[in-house]
Formats: sequence, C-alpha cells, structure tokens
Amino acid sequence: MRCTKWSMSKRTSLILIGIFLFLGYKSAFFTVTRQHCPEEGNHKGVRVQESFQGANNNDDPFQIPPDHILKSMPYEELTSLYHGFVNNVGVLCKNIVRLGKPTDGGWEVCHDQQYRPPNNCLVYSAGINNDFSFDDAIAKQYGCEVHSFDPSMKKKSYRRSEQVFFHNIGISAVDVYIPANMTGWEMRTLGTIKQKLGHAKRRVDVLKMDIEHWEWKVLPQAIASGFLDAVTTLDLELHSWIRNKTYIYEPPAEFYLGYLRTLRQLHQLGFRIFLTHKNLGSCQFRSRFGMMRTSCQEIAMVQTKMKMGM
Repeated sequence: MRCTKWSMSKRTSLILIGIFLFLGYKSAFFTVTRQHCPEEGNHKGVRVQESFQGANNNDDPFQIPPDHILKSMPYEELTSLYHGFVNNVGVLCKNIVRLGKPTDGGWEVCHDQQYRPPNNCLVYSAGINNDFSFDDAIAKQYGCEVHSFDPSMKKKSYRRSEQVFFHNIGISAVDVYIPANMTGWEMRTLGTIKQKLGHAKRRVDVLKMDIEHWEWKVLPQAIASGFLDAVTTLDLELHSWIRNKTYIYEPPAEFYLGYLRTLRQLHQLGFRIFLTHKNLGSCQFRSRFGMMRTSCQEIAMVQTKMKMGM
C-alpha cells in the first residue's frame, strides 16, 4: 500500500515538474522571439533604444533622439514626441510659487533652496501685453530687479516702479529695426539687451518669454550665444501652430523637427521642466491624427547643471 501511495505521489510530482518545465520553455521561447522580431526592431524599438543611447541623462520619460533618428520618424511620431515631452515633468520641485494672476498672466518659480531667486535677483520678462502682474509680484516677493520687454504695446520705455523697468523693445534672434510701415519695432537679441543694460556679468535668475512663436527663433540663438548658460529659471509659453486670423493649423513635420531640436538642446544644457500646463480655449485644434491638441503650452524649467560664477 505504501508503495502504491509513493508511486502516485511520484507520478504527481513528475507531472508538476513537467508542467513547470513546459511553461518555462514557452516563456523563454516567446521572450527570444520578441527580442528578434524584425518588425519591432526596425520600428519603434530601435528608435527608443537609440534615443536613450544618445541622451546624457535617463531621467525623463520622453527623451529626444539625435537628428538622424528624428529625420526618419513619421510625422505622427514627431507630433507625439513633442507633445509627450512638453507634457511631462523632468525634475521635482517641492515648493512651487505662482506669481501674478492665478489665470493667464501669472508664472511660476521653484522656491526650493537651489532654485529660488536670491537676493539682488535679476528678471527679464518678455511679452507683457499690458499685464505686469507677474513682473510686479516677483519684484515684491523676492526684491528682484525686473526688466519688461514688449514693442507691441505702443508705449515708450519708462520706469514702472523702483524695481520694475519697461522697455519698448522686442526679443529677436537678430538685432534689427522693423520699418515703420510694417510695425516700427526695435528688435534685439537677449545678449545685446544684456550688454546694453550693463548686466554682462550678472546671472539672469528668471527669464520669462511669451512671445507668440518667436521663441523658436530666440531660443536657438540664446543657446548658441551662451546666454542661457547664466539663466536659472526659464518660463515659456510654447506655440506650436500655423495660424491665420481665423484658424489654428497643425504645423508641418519640419516645424516639429525644429521644435524638438531646440528642446533637446535645452535638455542638454541641463534645463528640466518642473511644471507644465496646457493653455486651452482659443489655442485648441484637432490634429490631423484625430486627437485634440493645444498649440499653447506653458512650461516652467530650472537649470539643473548650474555654472556658478555669475
């Protein structure tokens, strides 16, 4: 009787071992098959892997690959990568302070010790549209010297308060005066403005720009000139559109390539998004790929690789 029980128990054990071995073999088979799947390897899998190899940091959920990969990506993937990147946070700020209006017009700074505006802080605020709520608030909160720029308001340069100065100047990628029969605006690069105001040896603690798509010309020039090396906080409204008086259209693929190159350069400099939100309302449009998008994305970034000495 013991022999019969032992035999049944042994048979049961052998059956269970066989099942486990079969499941293990099946799992290994499918793992190997997926790793060598040519369709996956030649499509998204390769791009994701190469993008991580080409990046300096692996701390962001959406990383922007080098140009040779970007240029091979389909239009839809470019749009998804852009909107995915600007919608995700890359660094934790434990204490975010909003300055100015709680609605459109207010902007954020990170109050954590390593990023907060210090004593004698310097702020450049470009794109005012007659709303000085952020400029006044950051001057009051931190005692910053604030320089506000906007050529579209048809106001002469003036001293708004003890700490806030308005300049009838626009921010551009080149120094140019637009003729009076067009806009009559004086346009200057950030580097030229910094020299002109006597701030060459000072750090710009906060740079805020809401300049209606001009950011995509200004930012590459500011990166190339080294201006952004001495900026701590970067508040931006990013505009991704083709616009006429009535409608907003999705930009073509080459526009997204330019957007992504600039965002990748900002990432390489050490800038990380700590807050992001969509500006909806009139900025919404339906993508040609079916989903609703916004062409106006407000992001707040901090420099995580700060070079001291300025």
